[in-house]
Amino acid sequence: MNKRKYFFLAILGIALSGCATTGKQQDTEATAAPASDAVAAASVAPLTLPAPATKRLVLNMTGPDFVTQAKSWAAFQEEWRATFADHAKEAGVAFDVQQGDARSTGETGILLRVYVNDYRLVGIGSRVFFGAMTGNAYIDAKATFTDLKDGTDFGARDYNTSSSAWAGVFAKMTPQQVDQIATKVFDELTAAATK
Repeated sequence: MNKRKYFFLAILGIALSGCATTGKQQDTEATAAPASDAVAAASVAPLTLPAPATKRLVLNMTGPDFVTQAKSWAAFQEEWRATFADHAKEAGVAFDVQQGDARSTGETGILLRVYVNDYRLVGIGSRVFFGAMTGNAYIDAKATFTDLKDGTDFGARDYNTSSSAWAGVFAKMTPQQVDQIATKVFDELTAAATK
């Protein structure tokens, strides 16, 4: 009986000892140092955005077919919508979500075109309940800031976040990773609005 118990514990230990890649944020022209569990703070030049346009943000999300047809895509989009709406309210920025192909509308604002290359949706509750067995949450996306009025590109940011099994239940899961990305986006808007 004791041999089976130790065998089971050894197998469980091996299963729980996985690790994940670290996350990073990079500008399309410069790469930032990697950082675990977070969007890395990058020393990249701030985007030049017209101050009046920073008062409205429109989010458009897309990706390759295997991403947009995943069972969890709607829940993943909702996480972004809710998180960005909260940040917009706090920042005093009007916020909308644009469905379908990204398009300029002739209105003043910033269109944030997010192309999700890949992701793994893991909720905080799942991580707490199942621990490292849930695996790592990650987001690999590129956000392009464009003029909502005429489609002019202002620049882009790559967001590549991942949780780590080593952090246990305190690892940053999808909601926290989306929140960090939203923080970076609204920091860009705030910096441009104060110029």
